[in-house]
Amino acid sequence: MCACDNAGISISDPKWRACFLGDVNYTNRTQIDPLSARSFSALNWPVKIGEDGKPVVGVPDLDAKRQEDWTPVWATWKSTRQVFRGGQQPIAWDDTDGVVPQACQDLDLDAEKANVTFAASIPSDVPPRLLNEYLNPEGFALIDADGVPVRYDVIFNRQAYDYVSQNTLWDARALEQYIEKHGKLNMPVGTWNKGKENPARRGAIVLKTSWKTLSETDDPTLFHKQWAYVTPVIENGRRTHDCQLKPVGLIGMHIAYKTAQMPDWVWGTFEHIDVAPTWTEVGATISRKFPSGKPTPDWLLYALDSAGAPGVNVPPKSALTGTASRIVKSYPPGYYFGTIGADGRTKTPCEDGNQEFYCINELMQKFFTGSVFKNYQLIGSQWRQPAANYGGLLVPEILGNATMETYSQATSSCINCHSHAGPSDQRGKLRVYDFIFTFQRDVSDVSVPTQGN
Repeated sequence: MCACDNAGISISDPKWRACFLGDVNYTNRTQIDPLSARSFSALNWPVKIGEDGKPVVGVPDLDAKRQEDWTPVWATWKSTRQVFRGGQQPIAWDDTDGVVPQACQDLDLDAEKANVTFAASIPSDVPPRLLNEYLNPEGFALIDADGVPVRYDVIFNRQAYDYVSQNTLWDARALEQYIEKHGKLNMPVGTWNKGKENPARRGAIVLKTSWKTLSETDDPTLFHKQWAYVTPVIENGRRTHDCQLKPVGLIGMHIAYKTAQMPDWVWGTFEHIDVAPTWTEVGATISRKFPSGKPTPDWLLYALDSAGAPGVNVPPKSALTGTASRIVKSYPPGYYFGTIGADGRTKTPCEDGNQEFYCINELMQKFFTGSVFKNYQLIGSQWRQPAANYGGLLVPEILGNATMETYSQATSSCINCHSHAGPSDQRGKLRVYDFIFTFQRDVSDVSVPTQGN
């Protein structure tokens, strides 16, 4: 919402983390991973609350205290459920209304909240999020330690929203006509600040988020939390309700950011620190403590071997299995950054400006000290190097999020996969939908997968 220069904010002021960069000036690791980390800090900055008590959509509160939990800026952006509404116009950008499906309209929200002991700690500045999707991009469910499927949502920033709204791309026929005329979609790009005549400009940002339904056995102080309409409700291996209001905790986030330097987008991905062990941590998990003596966490997506437990990184046959998944992370955060020291720790002090990968996370988490957001880490960023200099190579070649590309982490590539986003009758053509599958799922094909339902 601001550029640090015109807001009068220096890098020594913590408020600079509320500012987005429009682009990087060089496409290399020491610029792009910090871009992802800065984007995460900025979009998770507390949103400004207006005099009417409602959030000011997309505007950060630069004076917020940033303690415990809060409503972040991105929570006021538009979910694709608010943008693509079965041929109806999107909900207006400044309208804070949510989407309430028919199955949820008779819920007594106060009564539902009264059943949650930690309800007071859940930010309530925005309406409940609609979480009706429980298959990951591979088409499989991911079952948490409570035997409940993880949920997913996709969110657009203002630039992406305006592009859809102004070109009527929420309408299937209009989308088809746009492709016939232009050949493909082309969302706005962010640009680097090149002076008063050509200032920095923010490009399209698309988020994909993954959520764990929180139970009374979860520690709510470890998660960013929101209220959500969960539909259908799946518990203990069966569908129990058509809809319930549930507290949910953020466990994963993709930040896809389109810039002039990276027209194939830069794909930054983040996970909760307790999602799952890496292969080198499995042994410690069995003994329940790391070599340092520090106890291992209660992993959110890794269940110790027991009768009926699935194989490691094996998808369930159904979302109704009720058996917790056993997920191991294929790569540690920043694996492509080179040697960063024993146990993933750099030997160089993490001072401000140090852009070694481990320091990026350490500094980001230090900034969020005292809040739930200290429990999230950058796993990595993928981008395509300029073809003229590097032959269009992907860096890194492989990148995945354990909460989304769960069962294909060892081969996952954000850009390669998303380049196939396009209408079903043009699958041989690449980049028709500008790397964003939601146009195919929510407009041209209009379907929501319901494995095991």
